[in-house]
Amino acid sequence: MNEFYEQILENISQGIWVVDKFDKFIYFSQNMADITGISKEDVIGKYLMSYMPERTIGNDVHFRELFLRVKNTLQPEHFKSIPLRNKKGNITYQSGRLVPISDTDSNYNGMACIIEDITEQKLSKKTQRDEWEAENKLESIYKSSPVIAFLWRAEKDWPVEFVSDNIIQFGYTSEDFTSGRLIFGDIVHPDDLQKVRDAVSQVEIGGYTYFTKEYRILTKSGEARWVTERSMLGRKYNGVPAYYQGIIIDVTERKKAEEALRKSERKYRLIFENSPLGIFDFDENGVVTSGNENMLKILDLTRDELIGFDMPKSLEDEDMKKALYQVFQKKTGHYEGYYRSPTSNKTVPLKVDFSPIISEEGTIQGGVGIVEDITERKQAEEALKESEKKFRSLFENANDAIFIHDLKGNILEVNQLASQRLGYSKDELTNIKSMDLISPFYADNMKNRLNTIQKKGHGIFETVQITKNGSSIPVELSSRIIEYEGKTAILALARDITERKRAERKLNEYANELAKANEELKSLDKMKDEFLSNVSHELKTPLTSIKGYSNIIYEETLGKLNDEQKKTMNTIVRNSERLRRLVDSLIYMSMSQAGKIEYSFEPVQISKVIDDAIEDTNFEINKKGLILNKNVSENIPQINGDKAKLTDMLTNLLDNATKFTSSGGEITVEAFEEDEHIHIKVTDTGVGIPEDLIPYLFQRFYQIDSSIRRKYGGTGLGLYICKLIVDAHYGNIWIDSIEGKGTTVHVKLPETES
Repeated sequence: MNEFYEQILENISQGIWVVDKFDKFIYFSQNMADITGISKEDVIGKYLMSYMPERTIGNDVHFRELFLRVKNTLQPEHFKSIPLRNKKGNITYQSGRLVPISDTDSNYNGMACIIEDITEQKLSKKTQRDEWEAENKLESIYKSSPVIAFLWRAEKDWPVEFVSDNIIQFGYTSEDFTSGRLIFGDIVHPDDLQKVRDAVSQVEIGGYTYFTKEYRILTKSGEARWVTERSMLGRKYNGVPAYYQGIIIDVTERKKAEEALRKSERKYRLIFENSPLGIFDFDENGVVTSGNENMLKILDLTRDELIGFDMPKSLEDEDMKKALYQVFQKKTGHYEGYYRSPTSNKTVPLKVDFSPIISEEGTIQGGVGIVEDITERKQAEEALKESEKKFRSLFENANDAIFIHDLKGNILEVNQLASQRLGYSKDELTNIKSMDLISPFYADNMKNRLNTIQKKGHGIFETVQITKNGSSIPVELSSRIIEYEGKTAILALARDITERKRAERKLNEYANELAKANEELKSLDKMKDEFLSNVSHELKTPLTSIKGYSNIIYEETLGKLNDEQKKTMNTIVRNSERLRRLVDSLIYMSMSQAGKIEYSFEPVQISKVIDDAIEDTNFEINKKGLILNKNVSENIPQINGDKAKLTDMLTNLLDNATKFTSSGGEITVEAFEEDEHIHIKVTDTGVGIPEDLIPYLFQRFYQIDSSIRRKYGGTGLGLYICKLIVDAHYGNIWIDSIEGKGTTVHVKLPETES
């Protein structure tokens, strides 16, 4: 211990004094009292400089300057001699060393001085007891300080010769180091060790005396702590590094605070630079000190043009200047308008908010400006104005009267036509209720309609409005719920339907006339049907006799016929058969119209129906020289139907195919099972049918044109009757045809359920 203090205090053996950070004595050893002749009681609490004469220290600088230098650098310094005034006013001279004392934050906290009296150019002798007391007092100073004193050998990773006991704050004892169990490099953080080695090497190689560095050490528990080291390199007589003596101070909390500050600064810098708004700072004089990128873009400035811009002197816009001056009165300022930059001459619509920065003492330190380019907003406002102008024009020039009223019926707005039509001024209309314009006969109904509109959000209905002079106007009101000036309202378009109502009355009169005429026509149609039915029955009785006797004569039952007679009788039989079919068709139609047709459904073999129909038409087919093909699948299922009427249906289809197919052509009859139905097809190679006329073929009395009737004959009832029969059997009938190539009639009838 004695050796350490002799080295660290450079052989100080006489006196020790200590002052606090205010330069007042807080310790004055007895040896100092003996040297100076000043008692401890006289100096404690007094200012150090009151005892220093205005003289230099030998060839060194003035003591006051030396003292300040050590105080500022926190580096110990040796002095050759110091004049000190004793109690009697005599000057005594001492040499020694000034040692600064720091607090836990590495801030100056006082000064210790260890001196020897050289007034008589010899060292005074001290007793062992005095030396022990001086060492104890100095050690006490270190123990009560956060400053840890070290003496390292200038060897690899710095073996420790001495360390003060307050190393315990890191979990170690001084013996851990002085015993050799640890060297200082063992507790330096592995990530920092090489950096410390490199820095120490620079001091040693560079011939420097003082070493200062911040790095991390590991506590005994493994926690990393930041320290700052301030040490002095001692060299041997030949200049070789011998030892380091100095201190380390725990600065972890300061480092954490600095890191937190850096993070906070980075965060706010990130916000500052990436803000969609322009942001700038200015000092207490209104001079811009910083600005983000958006600020530069908005005003088309370079950073050099922005920084240093003196706003009070250079702003030309008086309104912005007034907003800025609010800051100097500790208020916020607001500006909005078209701003022209005096630097870039760019004019931009801006919104600027100024806020003051006020210190804890209440003084203005400057301010912050937030700048928003409101070009798009201004454009939107202009567009909105233009849109309002356009829609106001549409509103005023609409062909319908327009009313806007609240849910209580108070009229809020009307267009020009509403005013003109009703005879009121706009001011008059906006001071009455919408119900006041409705005819009393429609008032109750109108209230119900308004309730419906409020529930559904819209509605269209008719009512009658009353003008100022009392006349009535029938209108169609188309109403809808809207938002008007932030409130729920009803928009109503009133269309004058006077002409429509007049037309409706005429149309109703015409409809009544048509209804009356229709009843007369129905009566005539009924008379026609009855007439046709009666005539048909009257014709059928003699026709049966004529056909019967004609067949007897033709078959030569009554005697032989010559060829001419045979030919004549054949014509009579053929035409009597045609006449029979015509009469049957008329009777069937009449019975259908009267709902008197009866069907006798039973299981029917469709192949037998086809054979019967072919037999009925075979004479005409052979006479025209047509080829008849029959393709009926074997074991075809039965259907549930009326055999006689199905035979009539197929006979009609074969008769049409024969009629419209030229000599030498073909007729094909097919029947096969398909999807639980029997599909029958009658195909011919005749004249075909135009595609656009096919949908009309199943109408009663329909024929394509009059030339068809003249050339081929017929009543236009055949296909109509076929469809009635097929529908009665719950089937389908349709036609495919290509004009000039032929026609296929399809019939699908359901199979008998097994």
